[in-house]
Amino acid sequence: MGGAGTWSDGKLVTRIGRNSNSVLSVMKTLVTFGAPENILFDGKPHLGTDRLVPLLRNFRQHLQRLGVDIRFGTRVDDLLVENGNVVGVEVSDSRSNLKFNSQKLGCDAAVLAVGHSARDIYQMLLSHDTILVPKEFAVGLRIEHPQELINGIQYAELAAEVRSGRGRIPVADYKVGKYISGDDADEHCDSGPVKRSCYSFCMCPGGQVVLTTTNTSELCINGMSFSRRASKWANAALVVTVSSKDFESLNFHGPVAGVEFQREFERRAATMGGGNFQVPVQTVTDFLENKLSGASIPPSSYRLGVKAASLHELFPSYITEALQSSILTFDNEVFF
Repeated sequence: MGGAGTWSDGKLVTRIGRNSNSVLSVMKTLVTFGAPENILFDGKPHLGTDRLVPLLRNFRQHLQRLGVDIRFGTRVDDLLVENGNVVGVEVSDSRSNLKFNSQKLGCDAAVLAVGHSARDIYQMLLSHDTILVPKEFAVGLRIEHPQELINGIQYAELAAEVRSGRGRIPVADYKVGKYISGDDADEHCDSGPVKRSCYSFCMCPGGQVVLTTTNTSELCINGMSFSRRASKWANAALVVTVSSKDFESLNFHGPVAGVEFQREFERRAATMGGGNFQVPVQTVTDFLENKLSGASIPPSSYRLGVKAASLHELFPSYITEALQSSILTFDNEVFF
């Protein structure tokens, strides 16, 4: 499923083969536990956050009937290691940072399915001299448009048939990408021009922008859609690839340098937003012109508040310039 963690809206799109046996097996399992049968034949199958909730409940109840013990509010603090082998985990109440009433659970094997943001787990693994390998990823901003605008661009006179997700044709989406060379973004490093990919990601038609962090000193957002995709907003991430060279340029080194790179800009974003999970925003026109005008902020689907800010100053210039160059290209591809 696409999306991130709790806020996943159930995009069932994969690059490993839409009709492969493994993918079909997953789809059929989802249907068995309550997903609609149309995901078996839709070109871009989508569940929606509202359908994920009962689906996951059905999964959980099935596992519990098989004897699986599922613990909410429980944090893994450490691995129990004997003679170089993992023999269990030490856990405690995740609501407390004091780790009172910790408990040791023995096991034959421990699977750490922690996602990409379990930063405490990474540090714990390093304390056991575990080999961690950093990887490239992408950072950027989320862009929001009126959904009617996207419908009109993609469907022209047929846009009226969308009818907020109840019509004859689906709510319109888009996908854009560009390969950026150092010359495109006026970017160079010691080894010569840097080449990057800039692309849209997790496009949510008829969706909303949502918060994905619980730490008030850091800010990260995502997008989601309910099953009908009936919101009047469309949003998507516009991201640029970054690598270890970018981490090192900010003096972040080692296997978790990318994590510190993430955290740096999440903290900057939280400061720009003014706290309390307010999101810093800027019109595309101002972002392209590196200015913050006195124009009023357009409405947004984000419910915790927005604040006008100079997002063109959030990232290093090479990331900002790559985003700006790509937006101009996307503007020609999608909007004209």
